[in-house]
Amino acid sequence: MPTTTAKPRKKVQAAPTPPAPAVTAAAPATVPKLSAVEVILKSRKPMSAVTPAPNVKQQKVRQSKMAKGMLQMRESLWPGIDESKLWLRTDQTRKGYTTIPRGMPLFMGMIDDASKRVTSGKSVPAGQSYLVLWCRVRDEGMLNIESEAPFAFEAGYAGERNVFTWREHMKVLKELGFIDFKPGAASPCQYVLLLNPYQAAQALRAKNWVREVAYTTLLQRMSEFGATDLDGGT
Repeated sequence: MPTTTAKPRKKVQAAPTPPAPAVTAAAPATVPKLSAVEVILKSRKPMSAVTPAPNVKQQKVRQSKMAKGMLQMRESLWPGIDESKLWLRTDQTRKGYTTIPRGMPLFMGMIDDASKRVTSGKSVPAGQSYLVLWCRVRDEGMLNIESEAPFAFEAGYAGERNVFTWREHMKVLKELGFIDFKPGAASPCQYVLLLNPYQAAQALRAKNWVREVAYTTLLQRMSEFGATDLDGGT
């Protein structure tokens, strides 16, 4: 029988593996840079969103602890000080105290800085006049000024034009949003209403009429003593 020779098998080449698609790194998302004011506002939370407001008893306990610590420090620095040499609100023999916002020094500076915005570029230091109003007002938030001369004198104006200067400052305070007034028989601004100064400062900041550092400092002070006047605002 003739010999049969087997034909060699052809090699089957595997289909080439397609190259893996190149992985392109995603561009990092651009994070907007926050201003100092926005950082403080972002970190602040309304008092109701953090913890329930302390009741009267808790507030008294906290104040008592703070007062005790401060009295101990006072005794260490001024041992044996006679309290008759101090002016203490808790001393029932002392008369003539008032309550003012803790941000008052900052408000006065903002008023002086922003005054030129409503006076054609003329700087009017009406901050001192604002302090005079707060030192005179009672719990109604309103004043009846029947004689302007004493107010003008306390604000530092004793010349012939003292009342005219006082009225000019009152107008500035009104246009900046810190007060409102109505005319009466005694003067064009006899009845004065003191508005919330924190909200007035907020409105000035929205107009770019106050320095950013001043507003940031105000927010910081508010966070220190727990003021919530601007919760929900910027």
